[in-house]
Amino acid sequence: MARNVQQIRDAFPYSNDCFEMQKTIDKVINEKSYEALKASNSEVSLLNQRLAELERFFEKSNCSLVLGNSKMQQVGDVVSKYNEIDRIRIEAESDAEVKKRILIGASVLLAGVGIVLIVNRK
Repeated sequence: MARNVQQIRDAFPYSNDCFEMQKTIDKVINEKSYEALKASNSEVSLLNQRLAELERFFEKSNCSLVLGNSKMQQVGDVVSKYNEIDRIRIEAESDAEVKKRILIGASVLLAGVGIVLIVNRK
């Protein structure tokens, strides 16, 4: 059953929310792929037309910039989270290394004092 232009516009409406617009564009692309498999050329051409309309509205609304900023914010959040985790891990490793060096140094010092005492006793 072929849909007309208005039915396609109703099925894939405009939105002022850039995230919803991106989802709608993705839905149109999926629907177009499905219809192409069914060899429904009239439906595919109408979906191509609607896709072009949605993409023009998407660009006119500067949604690429909004989505890009959102992705950058998400990446920044992940980076700051892992920076904190790495800082804690490195500090813990550093503390362990310091304690190990102190123990080795104390052992060498005690061994040296022991050798000196043994040598002086003879």
